[in-house]
Amino acid sequence: MLQCRHAQEFSFGPRALKDALISTNPALQELYAEAFSSAEKLFLSEAYNPQRTLFCTLLIRTAFDWLLSHPDPPEDFETFYHSMLRRKQSFCQKHIYLQPIDLIEEPVGISLLDSLRSCLESFFLGLRIKCLPSVPISSIRCCYRQSQDSDEVQLHADGILTFLKNNKPVDALCVLGLTLLDLYPCETWRFTFGKFLPGQEVGVCSFARFSGNFPQPGCTTLNPAPGREELREVSKKARGQTLLFSVLEMVQCCKVTCHEICHLIGLGNCRWLQCIMQGALSLDEALLRPLEPCPVCLRKLQYVVGFKLIERYRLMAADYRPAVPYTKALFSLPSANCSVPVFSPANITMPN
Repeated sequence: MLQCRHAQEFSFGPRALKDALISTNPALQELYAEAFSSAEKLFLSEAYNPQRTLFCTLLIRTAFDWLLSHPDPPEDFETFYHSMLRRKQSFCQKHIYLQPIDLIEEPVGISLLDSLRSCLESFFLGLRIKCLPSVPISSIRCCYRQSQDSDEVQLHADGILTFLKNNKPVDALCVLGLTLLDLYPCETWRFTFGKFLPGQEVGVCSFARFSGNFPQPGCTTLNPAPGREELREVSKKARGQTLLFSVLEMVQCCKVTCHEICHLIGLGNCRWLQCIMQGALSLDEALLRPLEPCPVCLRKLQYVVGFKLIERYRLMAADYRPAVPYTKALFSLPSANCSVPVFSPANITMPN
Protein backbone atom coordinates (compact mmCIF):
# COMPACT_ATOMS: atom_id res chain seq x y z
CA MET A 1 0.00 0.00 0.00
CA LEU A 2 1.12 3.60 -0.57
CA GLN A 3 2.51 5.36 2.49
CA CYS A 4 0.01 7.73 4.12
CA ARG A 5 2.46 10.47 4.98
CA HIS A 6 3.46 13.87 3.64
CA ALA A 7 5.87 13.53 0.72
CA GLN A 8 9.01 15.67 0.61
CA GLU A 9 10.16 17.41 -2.55
CA PHE A 10 13.47 16.56 -4.16
CA SER A 11 14.15 19.54 -6.40
CA PHE A 12 16.89 21.23 -8.38
CA GLY A 13 16.78 24.97 -8.99
CA PRO A 14 15.80 26.59 -12.32
CA ARG A 15 19.41 27.30 -13.32
CA ALA A 16 20.54 23.70 -12.75
CA LEU A 17 17.54 22.37 -14.68
CA LYS A 18 18.09 24.78 -17.58
CA ASP A 19 21.78 23.85 -17.82
CA ALA A 20 20.88 20.15 -17.65
CA LEU A 21 18.47 20.57 -20.57
CA ILE A 22 20.21 23.09 -22.84
CA SER A 23 23.85 22.90 -21.60
CA THR A 24 26.41 25.65 -21.05
CA ASN A 25 28.38 24.35 -24.05
CA PRO A 26 27.82 26.73 -27.01
CA ALA A 27 27.94 23.86 -29.52
CA LEU A 28 25.23 21.95 -27.65
CA GLN A 29 23.19 25.13 -27.26
CA GLU A 30 23.33 25.52 -31.05
CA LEU A 31 22.34 21.86 -31.45
CA TYR A 32 19.35 22.53 -29.20
CA ALA A 33 18.34 25.58 -31.25
CA GLU A 34 18.49 23.58 -34.49
CA ALA A 35 16.68 20.49 -33.19
CA PHE A 36 13.49 22.12 -31.91
CA SER A 37 10.96 24.63 -33.18
CA SER A 38 10.10 27.73 -31.16
CA ALA A 39 6.93 26.08 -29.88
CA GLU A 40 8.82 22.91 -28.89
CA LYS A 41 11.47 24.95 -27.06
CA LEU A 42 8.73 26.78 -25.20
CA PHE A 43 7.28 23.41 -24.19
CA LEU A 44 10.68 22.07 -23.03
CA SER A 45 11.39 25.26 -21.07
CA GLU A 46 8.69 24.16 -18.64
CA ALA A 47 11.47 22.05 -17.10
CA TYR A 48 13.05 25.11 -15.46
CA ASN A 49 9.90 27.13 -14.94
CA PRO A 50 9.44 27.61 -11.15
CA GLN A 51 5.66 27.76 -11.73
CA ARG A 52 5.67 24.66 -13.96
CA THR A 53 2.35 22.91 -14.51
CA LEU A 54 3.30 20.16 -16.98
CA PHE A 55 6.21 18.39 -15.32
CA CYS A 56 6.21 17.52 -11.64
CA THR A 57 8.94 17.80 -9.04
CA LEU A 58 10.29 14.54 -7.67
CA LEU A 59 8.80 13.44 -4.36
CA ILE A 60 10.31 11.27 -1.61
CA ARG A 61 7.60 9.28 0.16
CA THR A 62 9.54 6.77 2.27
CA ALA A 63 13.07 6.21 3.52
CA PHE A 64 13.29 3.24 1.13
CA ASP A 65 12.57 5.20 -2.05
CA TRP A 66 14.87 4.69 -5.01
CA LEU A 67 16.05 8.32 -4.86
CA LEU A 68 17.54 7.80 -1.38
CA SER A 69 18.75 4.26 -1.99
CA HIS A 70 20.68 5.19 -5.16
CA PRO A 71 22.25 8.66 -4.65
CA ASP A 72 23.92 8.72 -8.06
CA PRO A 73 24.85 12.05 -9.70
CA PRO A 74 22.19 13.17 -12.20
CA GLU A 75 23.02 12.86 -15.90
CA ASP A 76 22.56 16.10 -17.85
CA PHE A 77 22.31 16.26 -21.63
CA GLU A 78 25.97 17.20 -22.09
CA THR A 79 27.17 14.14 -20.15
CA PHE A 80 24.78 11.97 -22.15
CA TYR A 81 25.91 13.51 -25.45
CA HIS A 82 29.58 12.73 -24.84
CA SER A 83 28.79 9.18 -23.72
CA MET A 84 26.82 8.62 -26.92
CA LEU A 85 29.67 9.73 -29.20
CA ARG A 86 31.32 6.38 -28.50
CA ARG A 87 28.19 4.56 -29.65
CA LYS A 88 27.57 6.43 -32.90
CA GLN A 89 28.19 3.31 -34.96
CA SER A 90 25.01 1.73 -33.57
CA PHE A 91 22.77 4.68 -34.52
CA CYS A 92 22.35 3.36 -38.08
CA GLN A 93 20.46 0.35 -36.68
CA LYS A 94 16.74 1.13 -36.64
CA HIS A 95 15.20 -2.09 -35.30
CA ILE A 96 14.05 -2.69 -31.73
CA TYR A 97 13.48 -6.41 -31.29
CA LEU A 98 11.08 -7.85 -28.72
CA GLN A 99 11.82 -11.42 -27.61
CA PRO A 100 8.76 -12.99 -25.93
CA ILE A 101 9.61 -15.69 -23.41
CA ASP A 102 6.75 -18.13 -22.82
CA LEU A 103 4.31 -15.62 -24.28
CA ILE A 104 1.74 -16.38 -26.95
CA GLU A 105 -0.81 -14.25 -28.75
CA GLU A 106 -4.36 -14.18 -27.44
CA PRO A 107 -6.78 -15.89 -29.81
CA VAL A 108 -9.28 -13.02 -29.61
CA GLY A 109 -8.87 -9.27 -29.27
CA ILE A 110 -5.77 -7.14 -28.89
CA SER A 111 -2.84 -9.08 -27.47
CA LEU A 112 -0.31 -7.84 -24.98
CA LEU A 113 2.39 -7.91 -27.65
CA ASP A 114 0.28 -5.92 -30.11
CA SER A 115 -0.43 -3.28 -27.49
CA LEU A 116 3.23 -3.02 -26.56
CA ARG A 117 4.24 -2.72 -30.20
CA SER A 118 1.74 0.10 -30.71
CA CYS A 119 3.07 1.92 -27.64
CA LEU A 120 6.69 1.56 -28.72
CA GLU A 121 6.04 2.73 -32.28
CA SER A 122 4.77 6.08 -30.97
CA PHE A 123 7.13 6.38 -27.98
CA PHE A 124 10.20 5.70 -30.17
CA LEU A 125 8.79 7.33 -33.28
CA GLY A 126 11.09 6.62 -36.22
CA LEU A 127 12.38 3.25 -35.01
CA ARG A 128 10.94 -0.04 -36.25
CA ILE A 129 9.60 -2.58 -33.79
CA LYS A 130 9.97 -6.28 -34.60
CA CYS A 131 8.66 -9.19 -32.54
CA LEU A 132 10.62 -12.45 -32.55
CA PRO A 133 8.95 -15.86 -32.13
CA SER A 134 8.32 -16.76 -28.49
CA VAL A 135 10.79 -19.17 -26.88
CA PRO A 136 10.12 -21.42 -23.87
CA ILE A 137 12.09 -20.65 -20.74
CA SER A 138 12.98 -24.34 -20.53
CA SER A 139 15.15 -23.84 -23.63
CA ILE A 140 17.22 -21.12 -21.93
CA ARG A 141 20.01 -21.99 -19.52
CA CYS A 142 18.68 -20.00 -16.61
CA CYS A 143 19.02 -20.28 -12.83
CA TYR A 144 15.83 -20.06 -10.81
CA ARG A 145 14.54 -20.10 -7.26
CA GLN A 146 11.32 -19.90 -5.31
CA SER A 147 9.96 -16.41 -4.74
CA GLN A 148 10.07 -14.97 -1.22
CA ASP A 149 6.64 -13.44 -1.87
CA SER A 150 4.81 -16.52 -3.15
CA ASP A 151 5.27 -20.15 -4.10
CA GLU A 152 5.91 -19.17 -7.71
CA VAL A 153 9.20 -19.74 -9.53
CA GLN A 154 11.50 -16.76 -10.08
CA LEU A 155 14.01 -16.63 -12.94
CA HIS A 156 17.52 -15.23 -12.63
CA ALA A 157 17.76 -12.42 -15.18
CA ASP A 158 21.43 -13.06 -16.08
CA GLY A 159 20.76 -16.36 -17.86
CA ILE A 160 18.14 -14.70 -20.05
CA LEU A 161 20.49 -11.80 -20.83
CA THR A 162 23.20 -14.22 -21.93
CA PHE A 163 20.72 -15.98 -24.22
CA LEU A 164 19.62 -12.67 -25.76
CA LYS A 165 23.23 -11.54 -26.29
CA ASN A 166 24.10 -14.81 -28.04
CA ASN A 167 21.03 -14.65 -30.30
CA LYS A 168 20.93 -10.94 -31.07
CA PRO A 169 19.95 -10.19 -34.72
CA VAL A 170 22.67 -8.44 -36.70
CA ASP A 171 20.41 -5.47 -37.55
CA ALA A 172 19.23 -4.90 -33.97
CA LEU A 173 19.62 -1.58 -32.23
CA CYS A 174 18.60 -3.51 -29.12
CA VAL A 175 16.73 -6.62 -27.99
CA LEU A 176 14.35 -6.76 -25.01
CA GLY A 177 13.07 -10.01 -23.53
CA LEU A 178 9.48 -10.02 -22.24
CA THR A 179 8.06 -12.49 -19.73
CA LEU A 180 5.10 -12.99 -17.42
CA LEU A 181 7.35 -14.89 -15.01
CA ASP A 182 8.89 -13.08 -12.03
CA LEU A 183 12.57 -12.10 -12.16
CA TYR A 184 15.37 -11.53 -9.66
CA PRO A 185 18.75 -9.89 -10.44
CA CYS A 186 20.83 -11.41 -7.61
CA GLU A 187 20.34 -13.50 -4.47
CA THR A 188 20.01 -10.49 -2.14
CA TRP A 189 17.12 -8.91 -4.09
CA ARG A 190 13.52 -10.08 -3.72
CA PHE A 191 12.66 -9.27 -7.35
CA THR A 192 13.27 -6.88 -10.21
CA PHE A 193 11.04 -5.41 -12.91
CA GLY A 194 13.88 -5.50 -15.41
CA LYS A 195 17.61 -5.68 -16.01
CA PHE A 196 19.92 -4.93 -18.93
CA LEU A 197 23.44 -5.84 -19.93
CA PRO A 198 25.56 -2.66 -20.27
CA GLY A 199 27.34 -2.36 -23.58
CA GLN A 200 25.44 -5.26 -25.17
CA GLU A 201 22.07 -3.55 -25.83
CA VAL A 202 20.07 -6.49 -24.48
CA GLY A 203 17.66 -6.48 -21.56
CA VAL A 204 14.70 -8.29 -20.06
CA CYS A 205 11.60 -7.17 -18.17
CA SER A 206 8.83 -8.93 -16.30
CA PHE A 207 5.12 -8.09 -16.19
CA ALA A 208 4.38 -10.59 -13.40
CA ARG A 209 3.73 -8.02 -10.67
CA PHE A 210 1.48 -5.84 -12.81
CA SER A 211 -1.10 -8.57 -13.17
CA GLY A 212 -3.96 -8.72 -10.69
CA ASN A 213 -3.36 -12.48 -10.57
CA PHE A 214 0.06 -12.14 -8.92
CA PRO A 215 -0.02 -13.84 -5.47
CA GLN A 216 0.13 -11.46 -2.55
CA PRO A 217 2.99 -11.86 -0.04
CA GLY A 218 2.13 -14.01 2.93
CA CYS A 219 -0.76 -15.80 1.22
CA THR A 220 1.04 -19.05 0.47
CA THR A 221 3.26 -21.63 2.08
CA LEU A 222 6.63 -22.08 0.44
CA ASN A 223 7.34 -25.46 -1.07
CA PRO A 224 10.76 -26.99 -1.74
CA ALA A 225 12.74 -25.39 -4.56
CA PRO A 226 11.59 -26.58 -7.99
CA GLY A 227 13.56 -29.03 -10.06
CA ARG A 228 14.30 -28.87 -13.78
CA GLU A 229 11.26 -30.99 -14.61
CA GLU A 230 9.06 -28.64 -12.62
CA LEU A 231 10.56 -25.69 -14.49
CA ARG A 232 9.41 -27.32 -17.73
CA GLU A 233 5.93 -27.50 -16.24
CA VAL A 234 6.16 -23.82 -15.29
CA SER A 235 7.17 -23.05 -18.88
CA LYS A 236 4.23 -25.06 -20.22
CA LYS A 237 1.84 -23.33 -17.84
CA ALA A 238 3.14 -19.88 -18.79
CA ARG A 239 2.71 -20.53 -22.51
CA GLY A 240 -0.91 -21.49 -21.89
CA GLN A 241 -1.80 -18.39 -19.87
CA THR A 242 -4.48 -16.08 -21.15
CA LEU A 243 -3.08 -12.56 -21.28
CA LEU A 244 -5.63 -10.67 -19.21
CA PHE A 245 -4.58 -7.17 -18.23
CA SER A 246 -6.77 -4.22 -17.36
CA VAL A 247 -6.13 -0.90 -19.12
CA LEU A 248 -4.14 0.43 -16.16
CA GLU A 249 -2.14 -2.78 -15.88
CA MET A 250 -1.37 -2.56 -19.60
CA VAL A 251 -0.05 0.98 -19.08
CA GLN A 252 2.30 -0.37 -16.40
CA CYS A 253 3.57 -2.98 -18.87
CA CYS A 254 4.18 -0.21 -21.40
CA LYS A 255 6.04 1.86 -18.82
CA VAL A 256 8.49 -0.84 -17.80
CA THR A 257 9.06 -1.79 -21.46
CA CYS A 258 9.80 1.79 -22.53
CA HIS A 259 11.99 2.33 -19.45
CA GLU A 260 14.18 -0.67 -20.25
CA ILE A 261 14.48 0.15 -23.95
CA CYS A 262 15.54 3.72 -23.07
CA HIS A 263 18.34 2.17 -21.02
CA LEU A 264 19.31 0.00 -23.98
CA ILE A 265 19.69 3.00 -26.28
CA GLY A 266 21.81 4.90 -23.78
CA LEU A 267 19.62 6.79 -21.30
CA GLY A 268 20.45 6.48 -17.61
CA ASN A 269 18.15 6.80 -14.62
CA CYS A 270 16.71 10.28 -14.06
CA ARG A 271 16.86 12.48 -10.96
CA TRP A 272 15.71 15.77 -12.44
CA LEU A 273 11.89 15.67 -12.44
CA GLN A 274 9.21 12.99 -12.34
CA CYS A 275 10.09 10.83 -15.31
CA ILE A 276 9.69 7.36 -16.80
CA MET A 277 13.46 6.99 -16.29
CA GLN A 278 13.20 7.04 -12.50
CA GLY A 279 14.22 3.81 -10.82
CA ALA A 280 11.68 1.76 -8.87
CA LEU A 281 12.41 -0.56 -5.94
CA SER A 282 8.80 -1.39 -5.19
CA LEU A 283 5.49 -1.85 -6.95
CA ASP A 284 4.28 1.42 -5.41
CA GLU A 285 7.13 3.35 -7.02
CA ALA A 286 6.59 1.66 -10.37
CA LEU A 287 2.88 2.51 -10.33
CA LEU A 288 3.60 6.17 -9.55
CA ARG A 289 6.20 6.53 -12.31
CA PRO A 290 4.79 8.52 -15.27
CA LEU A 291 4.62 7.13 -18.79
CA GLU A 292 6.56 10.06 -20.25
CA PRO A 293 10.15 11.32 -19.93
CA CYS A 294 10.95 14.67 -18.36
CA PRO A 295 12.28 17.39 -20.74
CA VAL A 296 15.93 16.50 -20.07
CA CYS A 297 15.37 12.84 -20.93
CA LEU A 298 13.06 13.79 -23.79
CA ARG A 299 15.89 15.76 -25.37
CA LYS A 300 18.20 12.74 -24.96
CA LEU A 301 15.63 10.50 -26.59
CA GLN A 302 15.06 12.95 -29.45
CA TYR A 303 18.80 13.17 -30.07
CA VAL A 304 19.05 9.39 -30.49
CA VAL A 305 15.84 8.80 -32.45
CA GLY A 306 15.38 12.12 -34.28
CA PHE A 307 11.58 12.52 -34.07
CA LYS A 308 9.57 15.74 -34.05
CA LEU A 309 8.01 16.37 -30.63
CA ILE A 310 4.62 17.54 -31.89
CA GLU A 311 4.24 14.54 -34.19
CA ARG A 312 5.25 12.14 -31.42
CA TYR A 313 2.79 13.61 -28.90
CA ARG A 314 -0.01 13.54 -31.46
CA LEU A 315 0.49 9.80 -31.97
CA MET A 316 0.84 9.07 -28.26
CA ALA A 317 -2.29 11.02 -27.38
CA ALA A 318 -4.23 9.15 -30.05
CA ASP A 319 -3.02 5.77 -28.79
CA TYR A 320 -3.36 6.42 -25.05
CA ARG A 321 -6.19 8.93 -24.82
CA PRO A 322 -8.33 6.50 -22.71
CA ALA A 323 -5.49 5.54 -20.38
CA VAL A 324 -3.18 8.52 -19.93
CA PRO A 325 -4.49 11.62 -18.13
CA TYR A 326 -3.27 14.36 -20.50
CA THR A 327 -5.22 16.97 -18.55
CA LYS A 328 -2.76 19.87 -18.32
CA ALA A 329 -2.27 22.46 -21.04
CA LEU A 330 -3.86 20.49 -23.88
CA PHE A 331 -4.94 21.82 -27.20
CA SER A 332 -6.40 20.36 -30.39
CA LEU A 333 -4.56 20.16 -33.68
CA PRO A 334 -7.06 19.86 -36.56
CA SER A 335 -6.79 16.84 -38.81
CA ALA A 336 -8.88 15.63 -41.72
CA ASN A 337 -11.62 14.07 -39.59
CA CYS A 338 -11.03 14.94 -35.95
CA SER A 339 -8.98 16.86 -33.44
CA VAL A 340 -6.25 15.12 -31.47
CA PRO A 341 -5.23 16.50 -28.06
CA VAL A 342 -1.53 17.10 -27.44
CA PHE A 343 0.52 19.14 -24.98
CA SER A 344 0.19 22.84 -25.69
CA PRO A 345 3.17 25.18 -25.37
CA ALA A 346 0.69 28.08 -25.54
CA ASN A 347 -0.22 27.79 -21.86
CA ILE A 348 3.34 27.58 -20.52
CA THR A 349 4.55 30.48 -18.40
CA MET A 350 8.17 31.40 -19.03
CA PRO A 351 10.36 31.99 -15.96
CA ASN A 352 11.41 35.55 -15.18
